[in-house]
Amino acid sequence: MVRQSRLILSLLGAVLVLLVIGNALRLAKANNSASAFVQNAIFSNKIVMFSKSYCPYCMRAKRIFAELNEKPYVVELDLRDDGAEIQYVILDLVGRRTVPQVFVNGKHIGGSDDLSDAVHNGTLQSLLAAS
Repeated sequence: MVRQSRLILSLLGAVLVLLVIGNALRLAKANNSASAFVQNAIFSNKIVMFSKSYCPYCMRAKRIFAELNEKPYVVELDLRDDGAEIQYVILDLVGRRTVPQVFVNGKHIGGSDDLSDAVHNGTLQSLLAAS
């Protein structure tokens, strides 16, 4: 009887380990695909903005680009199934989880206030002209 109980516990432990490993692999794959998406977006587009459709700061950043007649590639995190994963990748990449996060020619500009500052001090125009 004791031997049978130990066998059952061992089997349950093995099943639990397999479930944990399977879940970890699935999460790693999701993170890798989100990371690949972020890297591809940043380096394949002149301007990339990670945004949320309802965010007033994101709307302000979009308005700034519209006034400059620039059309950023906008990733609306709240409209994507993997938006939360992408936001964590951005946190790992730039140390911020907030939106918007703007990149120009692969260079991180920052959020809405940073973008506004870059326009006023000429940094954004220089980056845009470099492409």
